[in-house]
Amino acid sequence: MIPERRCQLYISTAGAVDEGRWQGHIVAEMDISDRLTPLKGLPIGLVANPGGLAGIWAVENSRDALFESLKRREVFGTTGPRILPRFFGGWAYAEDVCQSPEIIETGYADGVPMGADFPARSSNNSPRFIALATRDPESSPLQRLQIIKGWIDAADKTHYKVFDVAGDDGSGGTINLETGVWSGRGRSSLCSVFEDPEFDANQPSYYYMRAVEVPSLRWSWRQCVELPPSDRPPECENDAPKVTQELAWTSPVWYLPKEL
Repeated sequence: MIPERRCQLYISTAGAVDEGRWQGHIVAEMDISDRLTPLKGLPIGLVANPGGLAGIWAVENSRDALFESLKRREVFGTTGPRILPRFFGGWAYAEDVCQSPEIIETGYADGVPMGADFPARSSNNSPRFIALATRDPESSPLQRLQIIKGWIDAADKTHYKVFDVAGDDGSGGTINLETGVWSGRGRSSLCSVFEDPEFDANQPSYYYMRAVEVPSLRWSWRQCVELPPSDRPPECENDAPKVTQELAWTSPVWYLPKEL
């Protein structure tokens, strides 16, 4: 006797990242009611999200150049929007480098890009970073840039600390849950030079940057409010978050003491 087999047909939609037009992961989620209903044994329903994107900084759009960038880890990811982050680490970046028309060239010339190891430390300076990002013009504006520092202590315990280095913390705005309009500030681009105020030259560490958009409506609520209230299915009344914040993050820059 042939055992019963059940299968689901998955939707091959690479890059399906739009919260408003997202149709779920499988063909059983073709309307909002289905997408809001959990299905036992599958990661769909309210716990699921649209996909993310990966980006590569390369000298040209060719196979060889892309693989070279992958090898040196000069890459980044986003939760969906086409945010463009750049991140450099060095020992002597000028504080006013964000005003320079050659900021990218300076990032490479005086330091290393995301994915690389810090150059040798030749003075008593602390690490300095150039953090910058440009918004996706078809998504929400940027709210802030953050640098995340991570390390492992002598007891092999992991630690991290988040530094807000540019933009606003979001406390001065609200989002209209029926329209998705954000009342606070938003930026088309952000840039900052940051120096680690807690640097320990004997402590291996890593740093990466995060670019955060202003709050926007999560798919599970956004697709509901796009319908007239009388047409919204009962599944729209749920306990999932109504708001999300899209972001991008870079590969780290690693610091190792000389003796390591």
